[in-house]
Amino acid sequence: MTLSSWGTSSVEEVASTGPGIRFFQLYVVKDRNVVTQLVRRAESAGFKAIALTVDTPILGRREADIKNRFTMPSHLVLKNFEGLELGKLDKTDDSGLASYVAGQIDRSLNWKDVKWLQTITSLPILVKGVLTSEDTKLAIQAGAAGIIVSNHGARQLDYVPATIVALEEKKMTKTWGKWGT
Repeated sequence: MTLSSWGTSSVEEVASTGPGIRFFQLYVVKDRNVVTQLVRRAESAGFKAIALTVDTPILGRREADIKNRFTMPSHLVLKNFEGLELGKLDKTDDSGLASYVAGQIDRSLNWKDVKWLQTITSLPILVKGVLTSEDTKLAIQAGAAGIIVSNHGARQLDYVPATIVALEEKKMTKTWGKWGT
């Protein structure tokens, strides 16, 4: 089970539901102190890996949310960020969440950040959002323990290949076998 940084349940709440293997899906925000706090809370709650999300430096324009005037229900709270100084979630013409997240995500995220994460946690770092063999190689060279092939359900990026196509590309690439299955 993987819990998003932006989840409406905290790492502690999810951990209290019973045994299981859990990964923490980390979106790196601009304030690295906040990132450090999130990672340490996931560690303390018994999560087994960090799934570093690399495929969403900018959230997609969710046309359906805009058309349907979707807003995040007022009773829902981004629990992992409660008490942290990240600004206020305002209601806007999108879901509200999209604008908020766009202002928080660190768009400068790069392969060096895998090494940085390794300095603040002993948990394995899985790079989530990899779609090509080239990026698989770069992730492993950067120190990732593994990858998660993902296109975010194509909700964020309309024109990315389907994950099944990405998996086929990896299978066909001779170098893929050097890094695992």
